[in-house]
Amino acid sequence: MLRRMVALSTLVPALLPGAAFACACCADPGTRFEQDVVRGNWEVKEISRLAPTSPARLYLTACGMECVKGVENPQPTYPVTFEASENGMVFELGEGDGTLTFPWPDAYTWFGADTALTGEGQTALYTELRFRGSVAGTGDFANGGATEAELVLSGQGNRCITARSFDAWSLTVYDDTTQYRLFGTLDGD
Repeated sequence: MLRRMVALSTLVPALLPGAAFACACCADPGTRFEQDVVRGNWEVKEISRLAPTSPARLYLTACGMECVKGVENPQPTYPVTFEASENGMVFELGEGDGTLTFPWPDAYTWFGADTALTGEGQTALYTELRFRGSVAGTGDFANGGATEAELVLSGQGNRCITARSFDAWSLTVYDDTTQYRLFGTLDGD
């Protein structure tokens, strides 16, 4: 008799009208958030699984290379590899053209929004992790010291941060004498 009561007590909540099961990573239709988060080991672990799938492209406006400041002999694209560790990310650009080292800041901004707004099916969010800090360069990217920078990882996902949620990156470097942005695509599987 006791076994039947225990078994029945575990089923009753699931049978009640309006009973819902929590999903930690699920997003609801219309979800939109932007929050500052203290960086932890989980994010770094997931970011270290990312790999570039395209060359790094140099963002160019209508004025072309003349608006790029802080890069010696700028090129429209650079072969790129990068490595993420608990200290930050190091971008290797070109064939010996230089490196950019981006130390992790203590916190970052996590943004997510339901851009479909249909309310039908599973909700996928456009997501961004925005890291603001500084970058130091070598070679063609040498800038004589740390320069302000913002690293953005973006893609489609849910309310959990996983490598497979990100399919693009951009690194904007800027100060009084430096102004450029590199960007490309990612694979997180």
